[in-house]
Amino acid sequence: MTDPCPSCGQLDQVQHVPAVYRGGHSFFRGQGPTVAVPAGDGVVYTSSQVSGVSVTAVARSLDPFPPPRRSGGLLAAVLALALVGSCFLLLPLSAADDPPPGGAGAAALGYAALSLPAVCVYGAAGVLVWLYVRRLRAHRRQRRGVPAAQQVWEQGWFCHRCGGVYFADAGRLLTPAHFRQLVARAGGYDR
Repeated sequence: MTDPCPSCGQLDQVQHVPAVYRGGHSFFRGQGPTVAVPAGDGVVYTSSQVSGVSVTAVARSLDPFPPPRRSGGLLAAVLALALVGSCFLLLPLSAADDPPPGGAGAAALGYAALSLPAVCVYGAAGVLVWLYVRRLRAHRRQRRGVPAAQQVWEQGWFCHRCGGVYFADAGRLLTPAHFRQLVARAGGYDR
């Protein structure tokens, strides 16, 4: 058992933080609305399956895990830039059959000028690859810190009457945001 809430002094509305978090997730599945679809000379009635997760605000405020970060946008941008850079790289190759007047120096300068957009686009793609690798490393660091953060998170108690979190040995009530900050600091993924 735990100590009563340090703010209100009561124990009847106190619950372990993992229990509040898990209790705030409701899974649902059901039948969607019926829709009439014309098919040939008749009409076909169809409906869809609906499923999902409903999360309470309290459970969301006590979430111990770092927010997920998607990196698909960076990869898509790298692929698009590589495609555009390849198209720009075709410019100097298309001019190889018809060299400019002025000799080899003018031809080299012309190729360099026509290759400049491709080099710039490939440079931008390189920067995006660097950002992607950096994001992967940060995500890996966060994953390593989750067990330490979860250990701190599991020691918390939530008072439904006061809306705050406390540790049994600390003796002061924390806001859920401050509690999440302490958990994130323990995991090493606070920012």
